[in-house]
Formats: sequence, structure tokens, C-alpha cells
Amino acid sequence: MEIRLAPYITLGTGTFAAIVAPEGEMLRLFTDHPELKRYLFLYISGNGSRLLTRAGDRSATFDVRRAFTEHQLLTILREAGHTIVFIEHDPTLFESGGRSMAAAIGKVIAEVSTGSLVILYTPAPDRFFGEMATYADRIITLAPETAPVQKQSIRAKRAGQATLEAF
Repeated sequence: MEIRLAPYITLGTGTFAAIVAPEGEMLRLFTDHPELKRYLFLYISGNGSRLLTRAGDRSATFDVRRAFTEHQLLTILREAGHTIVFIEHDPTLFESGGRSMAAAIGKVIAEVSTGSLVILYTPAPDRFFGEMATYADRIITLAPETAPVQKQSIRAKRAGQATLEAF
């Protein structure tokens, strides 16, 4: 099983990918890939989700689990038997355990990825995401498309310059 995330980025089974991207880029993962409905898909979120309500049509193979603590996240990951596991990073889960729990979760995510495609997603990385991402096979950053930069003529810049007079 393979998913084309961007023109030159393909994710497949047996991969743990840590992805930093704008929400719109990740929403396209759900909307532009109807073939995802053919696979067992587990969506894990924390206390709140930025994407889930906008993820579009979800079939019966789209399971959603919420973790309110890092221990619940570990339990959900250990019980996962899905083809695709998508984890929406929530830094509030790590308020009590901190970096040591993030490292333990990163190791478990790497173990789960031996038989699944695992995506750990965040729109803005933090130290806990970074700790988990150290166990990833791939770390991917997708930048938003920006408008082309308009060039100004040199004359326009020089007309507005001021000179410093000598004392």
C-alpha cells in the first residue's frame, strides 16, 4: 500500500513518517485519496482535533480513538491492528510525563510501523514531537505554497532613499 503525499513523496507500509505541515495540506490527504477507504484506518487524536471534523467522508473502516493521557495513547498504539495509523499530535498529553514518555511513545510508534503505515502529524513542532520524531523513518516538512514575489525596479527603490548629510 502506497500513498502519494506530494509529487515526490510517497509513503508506504512499514514506514513511520513524522510530518510537519499546514492543516490544509493534511486535509488533502483525506480528500484527495479515496483509496484510503479500502484500508483499515485508525485516526488517533488527543484532547481536541484540528482536522477530524473537516476530514470529509469517512467509511466504516475509519476508526477514531481519542487519547487523553500519554498512557492511553500507548495503549491505543499497542492495540492497533490497522493498515494506516494517523496520529494527530497533541502536546497537552505530555504535561505530566514529559520527554521520557514522548521517547517511549516514539519507540512504540516505530514498532507499530513494522506492519502499518504510521503518520505522526503536527502543524507546529514542539519538543515532544521532536522526541517522538527521532524514531521516525522519515521526517517531512511541507511548506505552504506562497504567492510569487513581485520584483521592484531598482529605480523605484533609489527614488525613496535618503542620504545622511556630513557634519
